[in-house]
Amino acid sequence: MSPLIWALISDHPGDNAQVLALAEEIGLEFKTKAIRYTVRKRLPGNNRRVSLLSLDQESRKKIEPPWPDLLIMVGPRSQPIGRYVKKESGGRTRLVLIGRPRAPASAFDLIFDTRQYRLPDAPNLQLLPVVMSRYRKPLSPTKEEIGWLDSLPRPHLLLMIGGPIRYWNISQRRVAEVVRRLLARATKLGGSLIVTASPRTPGPLIRRARHELAAAANGRLAEGMPRFQILIDDADELFPTGDSVSMISESVITGKPVGIVSPEQTYWGRIMLGPERSIGRTRFRDLRRFWSYLRDQRLAGTIDQPVGGRIDNPVVTAAELVRELLDFRDRLNASSLLERRTHH
Repeated sequence: MSPLIWALISDHPGDNAQVLALAEEIGLEFKTKAIRYTVRKRLPGNNRRVSLLSLDQESRKKIEPPWPDLLIMVGPRSQPIGRYVKKESGGRTRLVLIGRPRAPASAFDLIFDTRQYRLPDAPNLQLLPVVMSRYRKPLSPTKEEIGWLDSLPRPHLLLMIGGPIRYWNISQRRVAEVVRRLLARATKLGGSLIVTASPRTPGPLIRRARHELAAAANGRLAEGMPRFQILIDDADELFPTGDSVSMISESVITGKPVGIVSPEQTYWGRIMLGPERSIGRTRFRDLRRFWSYLRDQRLAGTIDQPVGGRIDNPVVTAAELVRELLDFRDRLNASSLLERRTHH
């Protein structure tokens, strides 16, 4: 009998993509459990609980027996849900967490994360170079997308704008500066600059990018079309803003030259994270750890000097470890059954 697998997803597209990438790569049938959180997710200590307290009523109805053999989740908010399922299953459910554990690492069976946090030294923790990508094969562009891209001279430089996150901001001034610098680079190379935004990019940043591109014959804002993955596949050089680990990872996996666009530290970012020399000392999420690792490994560079390296999609290795985890559980069950039969 095939194991029952749950994939927990919520309202964060980047997080969901990692969960689905892993679930799909495992190669077994799985059930997607789309859940919604309430304001109770912000209660002090909530991420260390073992409960469904943070879910709305409809979501709670989805978390019921039969309990899964394997549950894949991502981020801090999902951890109370996963631990609740494991408790209710009598410890039978295997928990695979993507992201930093908020409970002791031993509460989970496998943990996958990148170098954003100061992580515990645990045997079940697998440190990945970049986050897992759901896209294994290039998508087929439509005629409209091909025509749109072919109308711009090559090489194509792709700027991917994210948005503000804790400790980091992207201002209109920063967007204007980066667009101008990349337009100049594109002009020097005889190519074009394409700018795209993410679902969480504030409207003022998109409007500022559009304004800066208005007078450029070799610059264009991609709004709705072409699709994001088509733009990634098409680009010759990739420039993701540093706030998005997902966009950086998607870029690095292509093996094309990548230049990370550093966002600006907020006031609290300067207070909590400190200057460059303090990277790695704080327990808080510090994206500079991730950027520094990629630059040290020659997997990414800067706006002026993008770097391309060779790296495999880490979802392949992650899926193999999960399959081993399931196989180990099955062997334990078979061994227990044999012992009971021998005893009787």
